[in-house]
Amino acid sequence: MSQAQDKSDDPLASIKGRLNALGFELTPLRKLVLSLLVEAKAPVKAYDLLEAARSHGQRLTAASVYRVLDFFRDRGLVHRVNALNAFVVCNDDEPTGGHHPLIVVCPDCGKTTEINDGTLTENLLAGLNALGHTVKMVSVEVHGLCRGCAGK
Repeated sequence: MSQAQDKSDDPLASIKGRLNALGFELTPLRKLVLSLLVEAKAPVKAYDLLEAARSHGQRLTAASVYRVLDFFRDRGLVHRVNALNAFVVCNDDEPTGGHHPLIVVCPDCGKTTEINDGTLTENLLAGLNALGHTVKMVSVEVHGLCRGCAGK
């Protein structure tokens, strides 16, 4: 099995490797929050992560969960889905500093799909630059029915 397949088969190992490459460790608290996000396989609200951690016997505060989520988000390992006020693990094994995915959100079931298309992002940023905007952050969410909901 190739190394790329290992990464996609084990998101925890993939993210641990990416953190190590950035000079950071997967601390017990980071591992817990990340494990809960991976287990969910869907966007999760911070307070739901807090409740899940407590159900595993962990005594956390909302502030500590948000700090961990911010840590992961700042390194491109987790994305915030604004429409759902939730977080989801990044599915790009090698995000770059300019990693700006398009997140598609199904309004019926809440499923998200991450699309990593550098050309799409470059065109968006170039268009905004041409209009005189200085982009500080990119967060693009599109709402559309997933295959499962569209087929109902």
